Amino acid sequence: MKNQNRKNRRVVECNKDDYISKLPNSILCNILSSLKVREAVRTSTLSSKWEHIYANPTNLILDGDNILKRDHLSSNVWRYKTEEQRSKFNTERTLAFVSNVNKYLSNVEQVQKIHMLSVCFPFGNNSYGSTDLDEWIRFSMKKKVEEIDLFLLEEENHLTAPDDASLHVFPCDIVGKKEGESGFKPFLKCLRLAHCVLAPHISYNHGFNTLTTMDLFRVDLKSEVHLRFLLSSCSNLEWLGLCECYNLENITIENPFCHKLKYLNVSLCQQLKKLVLHNTTLETLEYKGREIELVFDAPRLTTFYSPVSDTSACHKKLWPILKLPTVLPQMETLILECSCFMGEVMKNKMPALTFPWLRHLEVIKVATFRQDLGWVAIILKTCPVLRRLELHLRTYFCCTKDEVSESDWPEKFSHEDLKEVVITGVRGHSSEIEIAIYLLRMAPALQKMTIDPTAKVYLGKGKWGQEDIFEDWSNKGREKVHKHLNQEANSSTVELLIK
Repeated sequence: MKNQNRKNRRVVECNKDDYISKLPNSILCNILSSLKVREAVRTSTLSSKWEHIYANPTNLILDGDNILKRDHLSSNVWRYKTEEQRSKFNTERTLAFVSNVNKYLSNVEQVQKIHMLSVCFPFGNNSYGSTDLDEWIRFSMKKKVEEIDLFLLEEENHLTAPDDASLHVFPCDIVGKKEGESGFKPFLKCLRLAHCVLAPHISYNHGFNTLTTMDLFRVDLKSEVHLRFLLSSCSNLEWLGLCECYNLENITIENPFCHKLKYLNVSLCQQLKKLVLHNTTLETLEYKGREIELVFDAPRLTTFYSPVSDTSACHKKLWPILKLPTVLPQMETLILECSCFMGEVMKNKMPALTFPWLRHLEVIKVATFRQDLGWVAIILKTCPVLRRLELHLRTYFCCTKDEVSESDWPEKFSHEDLKEVVITGVRGHSSEIEIAIYLLRMAPALQKMTIDPTAKVYLGKGKWGQEDIFEDWSNKGREKVHKHLNQEANSSTVELLIK
């Protein structure tokens, strides 16, 4: 009993020590920056030490969930039946949002450094709060902000057409001025914009020269002239993304502009007709969209990603695959995403191609009932120096009871350079096993094969995700794969890893 009392007393005594408050203010500020604004403000009541810590944030995260009370969250708009009621609700929440942000920023004026400004709230051109938004950007620029992230629409399904001048115009006169003209030195490194207009003038583009990353989503660039003004100032830009941007018919990136650019992503820009690259530093290009004219003079561009469309037009030209040996003969890494019926098209179109320097190939291949071995054989023949092959398979309707068969296999040949194979998304279907066996036999220099039931999904911008393993893998698939592949691998020196 006495021991228990002593233990309880020690617990009480330990709880009296406030270890968090003993942390340096810089660490406390970082912790509070991870909280919602209203939660961070509430910490000021804990003690005199905490009274002003919330007023030294490292990040300004300004969105509805962070700034507004629950009654003003955007999901509540559907409680109102009439358009007039919903309009009144949106007006009230905008008033509350702008008021709360202005009040909060007035309490953090003494902060010396802001790392990031993030605003996610619907602001339009000359709408209420748009001038306040510009002042928030000016405030952050004065506080040496390094990252600005503006997403000026909350409901994706209610995008207003960009040609009605409804999009907020990003204040290039604030960000893009020279140091002496703006009154502050720019430290901005990363700019992410969504649902706004970005149209720098030749007089207001100098401030963009500190950027290393620029990611634009559904941004109206107004004209190629404005894009040229923008890129002409981005002397330190390394990463550029243009996704679903408007008023872009031609994209031209040429020396001496963007002379440090390494990564370019162009995705679903519907008006685009031509992409011209005259650049000596670009290493990776991702392109997704309609067929366009490609003009490349980029000797370091060795990595390319593109989904291959399943349209009838693509079936005729197999675009962009058929263009790549001509426009990118030096390509070393290729990531292709193919639809259900692309296997047959590839067998018909690809035999005439050769990728002379391709060493790493990743193919994301979807199939309805079974994977087609024929296109795998074609790929090996078109890539004579391929060293690493990754097949990310997705078979929608899979039966693990069907038998593995070698009938109708492509003709045998030997690929002397292939060293490693990774096959993901395996469920135990016979067509998947046949592909693995074929690769084991056709690649005498193969050192390692990995079979992974987890399906890999390409998320874009160099990022991958994973999907759950199918139940039939645990039930029958794994056992079936082990049976066939272990037997095949035992007759070779290949390291076989079945996850």
